[in-house]
Amino acid sequence: MKFFLGVLSVALISLSKADDADDDICISADAKYTVSVDPYASQYGFFTFLECPTLISPTIGMRLDTIYTFDQSDRSNYYHPMGFAYNVDGALAGSDELEPGNTPPGSISTCAVDLECPSPIYFKNDVMLGDYSNLETNPDSWVGDGNFGLDDYEPEFFVPLTDWSVGEYTVKLKFTVEDIDQDIFYFCHIHAGMSGRIKILEAESDTPLVVADGPALPDNYEYVEPSAFDMACGTVGLEDFQTSATANNQCPITFVCNDDSDASPALNNFIDCINAMDCKMLQGMTSSVDGSQDLGALFSYQMIPHHINAVNMAKALLKTGDVGSDCPDLTAEGSDDCDFEVLVRSIIVVQNLQIQAMEGVLIEGSYGETNDCEINLPIREE
Repeated sequence: MKFFLGVLSVALISLSKADDADDDICISADAKYTVSVDPYASQYGFFTFLECPTLISPTIGMRLDTIYTFDQSDRSNYYHPMGFAYNVDGALAGSDELEPGNTPPGSISTCAVDLECPSPIYFKNDVMLGDYSNLETNPDSWVGDGNFGLDDYEPEFFVPLTDWSVGEYTVKLKFTVEDIDQDIFYFCHIHAGMSGRIKILEAESDTPLVVADGPALPDNYEYVEPSAFDMACGTVGLEDFQTSATANNQCPITFVCNDDSDASPALNNFIDCINAMDCKMLQGMTSSVDGSQDLGALFSYQMIPHHINAVNMAKALLKTGDVGSDCPDLTAEGSDDCDFEVLVRSIIVVQNLQIQAMEGVLIEGSYGETNDCEINLPIREE
């Protein structure tokens, strides 16, 4: 496991050329982006970069004809192989990705004919996974039949976390087409909803080739700072589900019977988080049904809040720092701390993927996102 220390080289430039341009672009001064995933930033998490401190899912910059390295060795990247596309979510949403045979939008380049279009090149332990490379200066030296390594890279992120954690995963990308008429995006090849914007810059300056932002990011792809309660729990959307005598009457006052007046503040706070997430699950699972629904839809309406609850519980435990604080090596045998970190991280990424699969069932069947029926508890007493 690598630990990234030292002085950060960061440039943040302000854009005032267009009202719809980003206020800031984060540009790595050494052409390297050290990638992490903040699991608390949204239901599915957002990418962050060591070179862009304090920013979540930032707009980053890449200079034309410069090789950039995206280092995904941090354990938070598990189940989050990075891809690059011309619209949000890439192939997950049917959008064209950066590939040797895909001409950038707006370009008159003939790069697709000779498989010379911008494309990421994937590595494990500094070894190129495909047989194609476009990283040399002279295109005449570019080799391979277009296999740039993604088909080998992505499956690596599905292996058990302990096996994955011993590898070092990097992606190199050089953008070479000057007449593109839009931005590009980084995204997760497994989980939708994690896309961020990349501005292509002039080769010798911080000036974007295209100042105005486009295509647009959907609203739910923008980071929204959670409430103080969610921030403390490491969750999203629990603020309105806190249980108390005045809370909504679809939930009991408590799910955790805490009879210990000497319980620590940390335990009491964790109990508050558990109560809220259990309340949200209970409300979500009181779904209605009619003859137009199939079994898969009812299953999804019931299971999605159940899975969200499991993800929230895992996030809340990880957020406390009670697990993972003493685990530099996830493969350490006999370490309860490491075993618990592997467990909670695996729950978060696997069940989030399953949530998206069930959401897909509802979309395919033209069902609503939720189907709640209100069931009030007749008595709520302290």
